[in-house]
This record gives sequence, structure tokens and C-alpha cells, in this order.
Amino acid sequence: MGRRNWMAAAISLGLAGTVVPAMAGPAPVEIFRTALEQAAATLPDSPGIVVSVQAPRRGIDWQASTGKADPGGTPLTPDHPFRVASVTKAFVAAAILRLEEEGKLSLSQPIKALIAPETAVLLRSGGYDPDRITVRHLMDHTSGLRDFFDDPAYEKTMLAQPKRRWARLEQIAIAMKVGPAYGAPGERFHYADTGYSLLGEVLERATGLAMGPALRSLLPYDGLGLYNTWLESLEPAPTGVKPRAHQYASGIDMTGADPSYDLYGGGGLVSTLGDLVRFFRGIFRGHVFRDPATLAAGLTLATAEAGEGYMLMARPALFAPEKVGPHACLGLGGYYGTLVVHCPAIDLTIGFNANTANPDSFDVAAKFMEAVGSVLGTEPSTAPSR
Repeated sequence: MGRRNWMAAAISLGLAGTVVPAMAGPAPVEIFRTALEQAAATLPDSPGIVVSVQAPRRGIDWQASTGKADPGGTPLTPDHPFRVASVTKAFVAAAILRLEEEGKLSLSQPIKALIAPETAVLLRSGGYDPDRITVRHLMDHTSGLRDFFDDPAYEKTMLAQPKRRWARLEQIAIAMKVGPAYGAPGERFHYADTGYSLLGEVLERATGLAMGPALRSLLPYDGLGLYNTWLESLEPAPTGVKPRAHQYASGIDMTGADPSYDLYGGGGLVSTLGDLVRFFRGIFRGHVFRDPATLAAGLTLATAEAGEGYMLMARPALFAPEKVGPHACLGLGGYYGTLVVHCPAIDLTIGFNANTANPDSFDVAAKFMEAVGSVLGTEPSTAPSR
């Protein structure tokens, strides 16, 4: 879920950092902590912020938090899970790539045979041809599909009726009526949750499983230590996980809202920043895909024309290009102020979460990450990647 006009609830902040024993020298950590304090001061509407910096070849393994997890004043910690929103797309895209590794589909395959007949009929009713839209078009947002979030009434209803249970086909139907296609398949980049809702259906039909078990069957949750990650309302929360941190949109506490407004592939996962960082690192360190060519396919940049609105720049299927200080990186963000990036040359992974749907969160996250990247310098890490 992406581009909206956001405001957040105002909740007072207090700093409470946690440091993992494997630390670099005090200078980088103090700079990180100062950058976190500056982020909190810049986002006074955020209930709390969690950050993580992982650069093992530089001896850095650090995470910290500031603010509150709930209106009752519980201190926010890095162990509090939260709705990761569009960061879910990295999991869905990785699972689709795993299906290609298993020979169950091809990225160049038209989606008609991979989706339900009623879904194909619905797409045709909006002027889209499922014989021309491929799996890759959905993954890299070049299908031409309109987004159901393009309809202003959708978000208004989401906020006014937070307990409403939405269905996937209902959301796709909204996208069919909101306006004409952005372009022919492959012609133009435009970020659309609708495409990932369709990919969620592809996952379910290709595996014969509901989406939560489908993701677990294809991705090594246990092997990567993703013990605090689950698809909300579609599978149970892991035993012993902390209560979710409260998250806000337009001044509304969305914690008790039905997650179906963003559930069927474009969002829906609940996780911790630690789990997200482990997942990103697992992808780049060869622990998710069996063939290195699979990762290369997931990082192939779309050649379509640039888009507009929330994301101007065409992006690969898995991640979007990011700049962290002097380093070229790849990452993904989510509605509630979540941003995770990985910088392969120095084996650096940074996570940031603000728990508020405020577009300024991403600028603040970028400044925090710039401070981290600048401290680590420009020399690549010499140890080989796994």
C-alpha cells in the first residue's frame, strides 16, 4: 500500500535503546543513536520508532527503539511486531520466484491460466487482457493495472469502517472501475497493489494452499529465524509473540482495524524489524533461492516508462533502488513508515519503522540511513558474500 495523504496521532516519545553485544566502536553507535533521536524529534506525530543496523563485516549488530507501543505507555521495543504493509510484497515476489525455480510457472507466462476463471472475467470487464499480462508484469508493476487505492472512496471507507472485511475480488473490482489502464502490459511502470493481489491468488492456486501456508512452504521462515512473522487473520500469531505495536493513519488508531484492507498479497504480514532484516539478508546471502540466477531475475530492472505519483522510478520485481550515504542499495517500504534496505558492497542492512502513515516518515528514514551509511565509509567489505 503506498501513496496517500497521511497524518498521524500525536503520542509523546521517550528514548529506550537496546544494544546487541557484538558492537563496533562507540563512535558509530553514538552517531546512530543521535540520528534516531533526530528522527524522533522530526516525527513528533509518530508513537515510536524502531531501527536496526546490521553490518557484521564491520562488527556492527545494533538495534534501538524510542517511544511507546500503545496508548497505555508501554515502552516500544525492537521485539514488538507491527503491520509491515507493502514490505509484504518482497515475500510474495520471492515466493513467486521460488515457484519458477520449482518449474510451476514462468515469469514470462501470461496469467490467464494461473488465476481463477472469475478473476479473468473481472479483468476483461475492466478492459485488461489476462492473455497479455505476464507474471513479471505483475511483479514489477508494469501490467497497466489501476490500483484500487486510486479510488479516493476506498481509503475513506477503510478509515470510516475499520472493521469492514474486504474480499480480494471486491478490491480488484474497484480497480476495474477507477479509470483506464495506465498503459499496455510492459509499456509503463505504475505501482499497483492490485497486481500483488493477483499474485497472491497465483500463489494459492499454484500451491493448493492458503496464502499464509503457501508463503511458508516456499520460503525458509524457520531457517532464517522468522519466528515473529505471520499473515494476519489468515494464520495464527506465533506462540509467545508480543502484542502488536499500535499504528496510526489520519489520526486513527488502526491497530484494531480488520487487516483485509491490505491483506491479499500487497500487504498483510505482521513482523518485527529484526525478522525483516533477517529476511532481506537471507535473500542476498543465498539462503532463499536455490539458484543465484533467480535472484538476478528478481533484480532485473523493468524497461517500461517511468511512472508517476507514489513511486516515479521503475523498479525490479523484488526491491527498489535506494541510496544510503555513498552506497548503492536496494530496499522496500511500507505504508506505516517502514523502510528496509540492503547495501551489498558493504554487507549492510538497515531497518526503520515509525508506526505512522505519514509520508514524511520515508524522508526521515532516508536521513537516518544516510547518517549510518556515511559513518561506514566507502570501502567495500572484503569478506566474500555467502
